[in-house]
Amino acid sequence: MNLIVLLPWLVVFAIGGCSWIPRAGPSTSEVLEQGQVGGEVLFDIVEVDDRVVATLQAQPKERLAVRFKQDAQPPEVKIAIGDTVSVLIWESAAGGLFSESPPAPTPSGGRSGVEPLTPEPLRPELRPPAGEFATPLPPTETGRPQEQQRLGVGNPPPGSFSIETAAAATGRRAAVIPDQKVGADGAISVPYAGRVPAAGRLPEEVQQAIEARLAEKALGPQALVIVKKSEANAVTVLVSDAGEISQRHNTGQTQNETRSGDLTSPTPRASATVAKVPLPIGGERLLQLIAAAGGTKAPVHETFVRLSRGEVTATIPMEQLVEDPTENIYAQPGDALTLVQVPQTFSVFGATGRNAEIPFDARNITLGEALAKAQGLRDDLAKPEGVFLFRYEPNSVVRALDQPISATSREGVSPVVYRFNLHDGKAYLLAQQFPVHDKDVIFVANAPAAQIYKFFTALNQVTGPVVTGIVTCHYANC
Repeated sequence: MNLIVLLPWLVVFAIGGCSWIPRAGPSTSEVLEQGQVGGEVLFDIVEVDDRVVATLQAQPKERLAVRFKQDAQPPEVKIAIGDTVSVLIWESAAGGLFSESPPAPTPSGGRSGVEPLTPEPLRPELRPPAGEFATPLPPTETGRPQEQQRLGVGNPPPGSFSIETAAAATGRRAAVIPDQKVGADGAISVPYAGRVPAAGRLPEEVQQAIEARLAEKALGPQALVIVKKSEANAVTVLVSDAGEISQRHNTGQTQNETRSGDLTSPTPRASATVAKVPLPIGGERLLQLIAAAGGTKAPVHETFVRLSRGEVTATIPMEQLVEDPTENIYAQPGDALTLVQVPQTFSVFGATGRNAEIPFDARNITLGEALAKAQGLRDDLAKPEGVFLFRYEPNSVVRALDQPISATSREGVSPVVYRFNLHDGKAYLLAQQFPVHDKDVIFVANAPAAQIYKFFTALNQVTGPVVTGIVTCHYANC
């Protein structure tokens, strides 16, 4: 009789005592109630269905081909102030301004004793000098470049096309004007032509200007202008092994879409390498520049490409650049290209088999895959109707979901909580389509019965020994 009277009181005490039983997080009802307090929206609660999944999948992603659409064509690599250029001039016949005297014939057919007019260090081969816009010349056996190797009897560079061979074939050689930098006035000096404007022109245009100025002074002059070094017509490529990209979302902008200053520079966690890659005539695309700079050792799905051009900066995943040929746009002079490794992670809490920060092993992960990586929901604790995903969404996405902007919205982003009811079989199909983003938080609430079970387990720890002692004493007639 005493047990029958005690049992209702024990149940009431158990239910009331659940509030102080430890648990991993809020209950399902508490999450739903805390989204709006006093008529003020603290965070939006979105019940996930087909429309929500379709809306999220339809959100535009950052694309280099769109952000830099005005620069779709390859750049015109023009000469700039400070560039180092080399000028070669030919004449159509001997005896001109830049021609040397014809060699005197020798009875033995050997080499003439008349030395060329071109100074010894400037006796080039017929091929153009090496430079940023030309193929480098291989070194000779002495270690000096071929254009600096003394060409003489018994000392021809192996496999080279010597000046003597060119003279024998054409009867003339080019006059080489020493390398010079384009001056502050944007011009270069050419004998008998004066200061020739070069900055802002293509090499072909400078050649034509030189030929025009020498037309009445030299014999059918032909000029060749080669840019050997150019700081202005180069792209800076920075490769970092690991780092972080801090992003701020502006109202009306998609994720990762920002202007200069809104996307902070990556914070390298390891050593970074910087390369200045020159742009050849005809331009170069981003992947070719990355290869020229040595590429990156980081996994592709953890690598992001950040392109800064003028006042505009855009960031896309490396996989997107590799998979979509339209994203492999032409680089422009002065671009800054940054490759940074950003490990992508999501966190799982609550009634799952594993509570941890879990790294992405691919570029795209769905909620279904994320829960599987967390070893699924626990049968003894989880409430299937209480699966939540916490995320900060751009305000443009919140509006597309027909949700109010949170009162706590900052810098164009608003907190959103997506709720899944895994009691519904269709929810598993939705979970396989719902994308998980970097730094998402997944929480699975406990079932109410789990708290009662915990209470009785705790109560048994206290009363069990007492009851056992009483029973033992009763049968032992203590």
